[in-house]
Amino acid sequence: MKKILLSLAAIAISLGASAQYTNGYFIVNEGQYGNGSGPLNFYSTKTGEMQYDVYATANEGATFGMTPQFATVADGKLFVCSKQNFGNGGRLVVADAKTLATLTSQAEIDGSADTRGIAVVPEADKFFVGTNLGVYAYDLTSFEKIGIVEGSSDPEAGTYSPGSGDMVVLNGMVYVACPDKIMVIDPATNAVSKTIEVPSLVSVFEMDGALYGACNSCTWGTPSDTDTEQFVKISEAGEVEKTYTVPMASTNFWFTPKPCQPVVIPGTHTIVYSPGEGTNYLCKYDFDTETFTEKFITFDGRQQMYGHCVEVDPSTSQILVATFQSYSSTNYWFNIYSADGEVVSSTKLNSRYWFPTKVLNAEKDDATAVENLNTESAVTSVTYINMAGHSATTPFEGVNIVVTRHANGQVTTSKVML
Repeated sequence: MKKILLSLAAIAISLGASAQYTNGYFIVNEGQYGNGSGPLNFYSTKTGEMQYDVYATANEGATFGMTPQFATVADGKLFVCSKQNFGNGGRLVVADAKTLATLTSQAEIDGSADTRGIAVVPEADKFFVGTNLGVYAYDLTSFEKIGIVEGSSDPEAGTYSPGSGDMVVLNGMVYVACPDKIMVIDPATNAVSKTIEVPSLVSVFEMDGALYGACNSCTWGTPSDTDTEQFVKISEAGEVEKTYTVPMASTNFWFTPKPCQPVVIPGTHTIVYSPGEGTNYLCKYDFDTETFTEKFITFDGRQQMYGHCVEVDPSTSQILVATFQSYSSTNYWFNIYSADGEVVSSTKLNSRYWFPTKVLNAEKDDATAVENLNTESAVTSVTYINMAGHSATTPFEGVNIVVTRHANGQVTTSKVML
């Protein structure tokens, strides 16, 4: 009963709060190591303007921890994980996604554990934080740590152990990228129910209701002639169903499964991704034709990747990218490209917004989702997706994400409660 009351209170607060940070994108920045926390910026798709250091502004100067690299928006909340503490900022921060009011800030995950990824499972009232020591389960209402996920820890793990990386929630299960396998976590039991063996895993991602892994045998420096880069499709039974080999292996500077999840162009089986830190272009892979385009988008001028900050707008299919100039420069950009790779806009940021690591969709409010619906173009399909990730052509009971595809290629999304 206590959890139910807390949940209802949280919903009431959320509904009553000003929708200040909707219809736009958060840019998480790592910060200058040893000298502070990374700031959070917000780009408004309504105004085309960038707002700086918005988390500190909303919380009277409060910060994240040092080196925030992993973040997600889910269940109306912003989750940010940092690798170290800094000042009043913790390794784990959860904030209201619309107002950025802090819901919890925790200095420690578990001793020397530093963060590697995060996944949220609202229907189980839990979220999961990956670290170098294992994956930890948390209560989504109280934000209290439940404990380490059984089967996820390595007894020999240390400070620089790879641990886990990106995570995907699909069909009610949590899939976690690890160096040479995918861990499958059952939120009902807080235990690893299965491991899927794959070669040199870098990331996991979801496309059209199926799980994929990005594999890369180059774990440091420039790829050799013998290095390979592959994508693997995982079957519902948890086996490698098909392997797609890309004719180029990319540099991996992260030692661990890096935060560079490929992003899917809505309504297609095509992904766009950063090939590695220091590159000045994005790659594209079409799974239908098995066609690889190495330099799909090349950045203008002196821009290059630091983190792997690539996102796709689900409504417009525009590709959003955060870049920097160099380690000794204070020049940063936020770029928007069309789905076919043409420049839509390029915004040079104010100086010293150090080292972008993640671009996140702040989610649309329901009114905007309706306003953006293009009624002049015929609707070709409507898909309903429930909170477990299941999709159907008819609505589910409860919360539904409605994906509407139009004849002109436009894809719009909205959230409804039935």
